Amino acid sequence: MAAHHQHFTGLLCISLFCAIQSKVLFPQGTNEVRVNFPLTKVTLPEDLIFPYFGQKYKSLYISRDGFVSFSEHARYVTSRKFTERDEKKINAAEDYPFVAPFYYGGADLGSTLEGNKPYQGKIFYEILQKGNANVKQDLEEIGRNVTSSIAGVSTFDPIYALVVTWQTVTDQYNTGILKCTDTPGRMCQDNTFQAVLVTNGMQSFAIFNYREMNIKFPSSTNYQAGFNGGYGKGWSPAIDIGKMKNITQFQASDRTGRFIYQINQERILTGGCDNPDGILEVVPDFDSMLGGRMVEVTGPCFKGGMSYTLTFGSSRKVQSQGCITEDYGNNAMKVRCEVPVLTETGQVPVFMRANNGQLEYKTTLTIVMPDVLPSEDRVQLVNRGPGFQWNETSASSLYLQWDPRVISNHSNAKVSVSLLGYSEERKSWDLIKPLSRNPITVNTRQFQFKPDDIDCDERCQSYEIGVIEVKLEDPRMAIKYRTLRSRPTTLAWLVNKGMVAKYGNSWPSEKCKEWHHKDMQNKAWLNYLPACPCNLQQALVDFGRWQKDPGCNMFSKSQHNCVFHTIATHCVRSVNSNTYGAGNQCCYRDDGTLIYSADSYQGSTPDRGHAWGADSPSSMGRVGAVVSHGVHDIVPYYYCCLWSNDCDKYMDLRPTQQCTGYSSPKQAMVYGQGNVRTFDNEDYYVCGEGDFILLQSSPVTIEGRFQRSPFNPNYNSTILTDVGIRAGNDIIEIKMKGPNADRSKRVLEVLVNGEYQFFDNGPLRWKDFSDTTLVNSDDVSNTMESNITVITKDGVGIQVAERDQRLSLLVMIPPKFSSGGLLGKWNNNTDDDLTPRGSNYPLLHQTPQKIYSQFVYSWAVTKEQGTRTIVPFPVYATNKTDMCSTPQQQTPSCNGDMACNNDYWTTKNMTLAYDTLLMSSLYQSIQQDRQPERSCGLLDVPQSIKSTYNYSLGNTVTLTGCRSGTLKGTKEYTCVATGEELNGQAWSPGVSASCGDPDKDNLGLIIGAVVAVVVLLIIAIVIAVLLKRRKSKSTKKKDTVKDSLQYSEVKQKE
Repeated sequence: MAAHHQHFTGLLCISLFCAIQSKVLFPQGTNEVRVNFPLTKVTLPEDLIFPYFGQKYKSLYISRDGFVSFSEHARYVTSRKFTERDEKKINAAEDYPFVAPFYYGGADLGSTLEGNKPYQGKIFYEILQKGNANVKQDLEEIGRNVTSSIAGVSTFDPIYALVVTWQTVTDQYNTGILKCTDTPGRMCQDNTFQAVLVTNGMQSFAIFNYREMNIKFPSSTNYQAGFNGGYGKGWSPAIDIGKMKNITQFQASDRTGRFIYQINQERILTGGCDNPDGILEVVPDFDSMLGGRMVEVTGPCFKGGMSYTLTFGSSRKVQSQGCITEDYGNNAMKVRCEVPVLTETGQVPVFMRANNGQLEYKTTLTIVMPDVLPSEDRVQLVNRGPGFQWNETSASSLYLQWDPRVISNHSNAKVSVSLLGYSEERKSWDLIKPLSRNPITVNTRQFQFKPDDIDCDERCQSYEIGVIEVKLEDPRMAIKYRTLRSRPTTLAWLVNKGMVAKYGNSWPSEKCKEWHHKDMQNKAWLNYLPACPCNLQQALVDFGRWQKDPGCNMFSKSQHNCVFHTIATHCVRSVNSNTYGAGNQCCYRDDGTLIYSADSYQGSTPDRGHAWGADSPSSMGRVGAVVSHGVHDIVPYYYCCLWSNDCDKYMDLRPTQQCTGYSSPKQAMVYGQGNVRTFDNEDYYVCGEGDFILLQSSPVTIEGRFQRSPFNPNYNSTILTDVGIRAGNDIIEIKMKGPNADRSKRVLEVLVNGEYQFFDNGPLRWKDFSDTTLVNSDDVSNTMESNITVITKDGVGIQVAERDQRLSLLVMIPPKFSSGGLLGKWNNNTDDDLTPRGSNYPLLHQTPQKIYSQFVYSWAVTKEQGTRTIVPFPVYATNKTDMCSTPQQQTPSCNGDMACNNDYWTTKNMTLAYDTLLMSSLYQSIQQDRQPERSCGLLDVPQSIKSTYNYSLGNTVTLTGCRSGTLKGTKEYTCVATGEELNGQAWSPGVSASCGDPDKDNLGLIIGAVVAVVVLLIIAIVIAVLLKRRKSKSTKKKDTVKDSLQYSEVKQKE
């Protein structure tokens, strides 16, 4: 791929912009750097800061070694190569931030070459400041460079720029080893290049200009171009070093040899076009799976008249429509493209090809669930009462509306309204049904139509779920969206006429029966679902396996909260799907008891299609979110429960998973001034600095860095400052921002697999990765990104939060999870929690000094060959115990809490100590909430009405009647213990009650009535015969012969 880039970029720089190389440099100015050390300092104006890599700086420092630093201590280090975040030789405190157009070992300024000739290399710099008429034109040109080349930047008014030019400079290899001179044959290899750092105080950019690059690199060179975040923030390469020798020939902007970057945030954005490393930049870098958003893209140099598309997903089957190049002129560095509707969420790969497919640029886009978007980013389906509702089978008219401000600001812009239908069988959105006959002006904001006017043939009638889309006819007029779509909705209103013709007016009931018959064929997925927590408290603390249901939870302020679970206070969903792509949902009453679907149509129902999507080996995220769930679970619910009276059929195939199989997780915490609570409730504190293994297990490893507080270094104690997590293929680092960082938007830095991730934008509060999910757990009103939850595929929940300039860590691990490390073991034995690594013998006679030197230090991260640390720039601990001490007395305000007391005496700050006390109380509260509940599970008497739905040990439930049928058998049952184990309980007496089938009961009544009538007839005949016999006896003496004939006649009749 590199060869392709080099070859074709040379062609592009000739045919596209025809730039002149000699004009690549901005005016160099007259200020000259004359000393090698210390670095030349440039101080910014008093009212201005320079944002770089998430930090704020007031000074810049110019180095002869090809970089501009933000620290006076930065130096070129011969042995260091900036390629890995996992630096083992450099301490983060010795890692300095800088911007390097060419990081190299520069020759000494003012030195003498072989032959006593003066070295001619020079460094010049110029300060461009708004308000200075002499530099106005240069600042304006820099601003135009930025806006024409950086995706997502449409306006930029620069206030300040520093232009640094390294002119005909060489390196120490040339002067020291090659002994170069200024005579032919031994001429010094020299470079001329430039760095422009420009800012408006909020955004900042770097422009690298290369005019001559003649230095031949030594074989073991560490010469580089890029951006070092400093203090452990990592390195972001600008240009691959293999391409540096030809860098003056690459077309990367409006001129050959010019490269432009946005550098104010931790994630560096590459601007311009045809960057030699195939980087595709997309801004904004997210959309919902329903697509429609217009994104700005840089990558190739775009030719007017050519067609460009984005391709999505690992399979590369989904493409955007043609991107717009006209917005930026015939030869542009940016285009705008529409994100298509997708079927997967998470980190979705995106590709763009150029030069007839010979060059490929790539990146990833975060695709989120539709529900997390703000309401103005969706078409609103408006319900106007009976006969005018989208969820009805026979609506006479339907109404929708949209916000035109997110579509276009052109008053004459036209839109069309259509239905987009989803096929679960083909996993695609392949039905398009126009709803508007003629284009509509976007500013009308609304549209109304009659479903009876929409033709729906037999193929159309097979669709059960879809979205309504409002699409701008001319994409050039689009602002934020070209296509605005609704939430997925059922399509009964569309198929009603066809269904009535096929099944009659009761067609939903028939469809329910069809679904029931089909779904009965495969119920294996139900056997592999996690058991529901028995009560609400358990569900809330088990955040590694369960998260709140957005549609029904106690924290929601929506008027539609719990619309399908009206008796529930809170519902949770299993975070991860099972191997069938299914998930579980558990709902709870206000008394905290689990609502079983056998007891209520508002109960806990598992999902055949996980509502948040199914894990897929072919995707870095989830597939089928919302839509598969809609087809498998939502539409059948409508068929059976809302559009017919067959809800028992639905609940029959969506039974609540018995909580008798549920086992609680266990928690451990790190908080305050290095305080630790283990899984088995042992408490101690870490009184030494360094990186330590907190949790070591096969599925998950957690490292923690303990240091003196960077905010209060005089405190004689450590705090947790950095957490590293390895789970499956994902490596996560969550670090507290220090006092010199920009903490105005975020107080935590989060990296996943080496890439900075941001969670402060509403739709991006939840992100799925290969083997983990990360969630911003702050309240929505808190925009500081101070509480991040990590959820692993194994059900481990890890919460890292910043509070009072200290990190706290909460870890919840599920049962049967073998662990080691500073957080201890989980074997319900506190005595062995403080067992040193590699030992079978726990500590005796525990003191803070012994605990640290013999237990904590044994779990320190080491320099062993081949070991790879999770947290970069490791801080290796020493076995010093000077911060380890036992408080001389108890602080009354701490109420006997050891952690609180320790924090007070090491900080003398009662506010911090009190916060530690609150964290200790939180540990105890979680411990109480997660306590196992012994339950007999559902008292399984279908159709019965009960006095209570609390099925826990010791409770008595009385059957008071039946929803249908007649109650028979024993009516009262008690959950009694049958043993000491968690599952040692059962209903007593054994359940014998039932609610008779009303149809069978009615049949019995009919048969009974018929039998009764027959019996009465027989009795009447017998009575009649007996009366006749009596009469014949009374006349026998008068006429014996006659009597004999008469009797014979009666007998014959009988």
